[in-house]
Amino acid sequence: MNLHITKWLRSFYRKWLKLIKNKFKAEEASSSLFFLILLPAAVIVLFLTFENAQMRRAELDFVRGCENSLDLTLADYDRQLWHEFGLWGVDSNFINQHKNEIEQNFVENKHKANIEISALHSLDETDQLRKQILRHMSVRAPFLVTKEIVNRITDVSILGEQLNNSPILTAITSQSDLFDPESILNNPGSVPGDLEDLDVEIEQEDQDRLAEMSNTELNALSETALKILADLTEEAKTMIIPMYESTGNQVPANPLAPSSLQSIANFSDQLLFNYDIPVISRLQIQEYMFNYYPMQVTELEISGNKTQLQTPDGRLHVDLQAAGRKNEIEQIIYNTENPDSAASKAKWSIRGICFTYHLIDNFTDAEKQSHYLLQATGISTAIAAVSFGHVVIDPQSLTYLIILIDSLSQAFADCNQLLAGEEVSFAFANAKFELNYRDFMRVFALLKKEDKLLTGINNMRKKTIAGSFITSIELNADFRNSSLRLSREFSDYISEKQ
Repeated sequence: MNLHITKWLRSFYRKWLKLIKNKFKAEEASSSLFFLILLPAAVIVLFLTFENAQMRRAELDFVRGCENSLDLTLADYDRQLWHEFGLWGVDSNFINQHKNEIEQNFVENKHKANIEISALHSLDETDQLRKQILRHMSVRAPFLVTKEIVNRITDVSILGEQLNNSPILTAITSQSDLFDPESILNNPGSVPGDLEDLDVEIEQEDQDRLAEMSNTELNALSETALKILADLTEEAKTMIIPMYESTGNQVPANPLAPSSLQSIANFSDQLLFNYDIPVISRLQIQEYMFNYYPMQVTELEISGNKTQLQTPDGRLHVDLQAAGRKNEIEQIIYNTENPDSAASKAKWSIRGICFTYHLIDNFTDAEKQSHYLLQATGISTAIAAVSFGHVVIDPQSLTYLIILIDSLSQAFADCNQLLAGEEVSFAFANAKFELNYRDFMRVFALLKKEDKLLTGINNMRKKTIAGSFITSIELNADFRNSSLRLSREFSDYISEKQ
């Protein structure tokens, strides 16, 4: 239509010019000649102005339509993603669903136009997830909660410093009077005891019978007597071997030997001492994780009161677990997709820390040492009585095994108490503090790099809500001979100044 108007105007203008020339030639020009020249020019200007105004209006409608298309795309954020995890994102399959509607409603058929929306960033990127979490938690992590987290982590750091500074860890591995129980089993004569000190009476008939026994009979008698010690040793090995495995160390040939325990002690040092208190943003990320993702303990005792863990919008973690979201915190921390395996690793890590603490405490407490010596004397007495005095083991050499078993038992008891949602007490010198299961998980989380922690959070989210979710979009459009580029994103988080 515009082409026809242009042709008509050109034809009209040529006819008027021809008429004017004829007037001049015929000397018939008059005062109306001025209007004959002005009128066509005015009409042409008006028509061109009208056409340009129509074009500008079409361009403005097109730009407005593109902006509306971006806004509509962001408005299609996934409701379940927001409800479950408090995150914004548009399913990647829906970012161009309003394209045809916008082109039809805002662009006339006579104009050549094209709209294409593409993804700039997605929730799979750890940087985008970090922005979303910090934006979300900036109004949901009040100062008192953050302070409470810092205080509890500081308490655990006190424990770490005490463990690290305690000379007992070195003393345990260097003392020459500590005997590997397996070496005692192999050579009970290496630590002979005094039968009179054990208050064991061997009848003369038994002594005569013992003197008449052959070496084969004496060896069989020794094996029967030492079975008491062998059972204790086997029990201790069964309890301690998984601790080596949980720390990532190879199980030593003699797992009960004092020198072998250093690897467990080093693991405890790494967990409780070799880290720095993170900045507030790191604490916010962890607080988000512990609020929106359940762990195997869904009810915690805090300052003596049991509290059901729940999300910021009031959903109970126990209900999330019942819905299939099992041990997600442990899976994130230990980088595994097997909830049972992750829970087991968490248990053994806690047991390793508690074992180190109790081992130090039991070795340094004089009153407990007397109690352990009494128990060791009872075991030596039983062995001597069964063997008719043929095998007599010094009780002092068995004290290490008794302390080891008791420390392991206490570690298991503490872990069971934590798994029940209760608090356990740790005391060094005059300092005493209470820790629950989530406090240990917070410390373990501090050992992970932030990117790996965010990757784990994303992986757990995908197990509940699969798919790729877009957080930032870009629109590229062509209108006639012009190009347009616009972008939008969900997060209004302002980056920290470096």
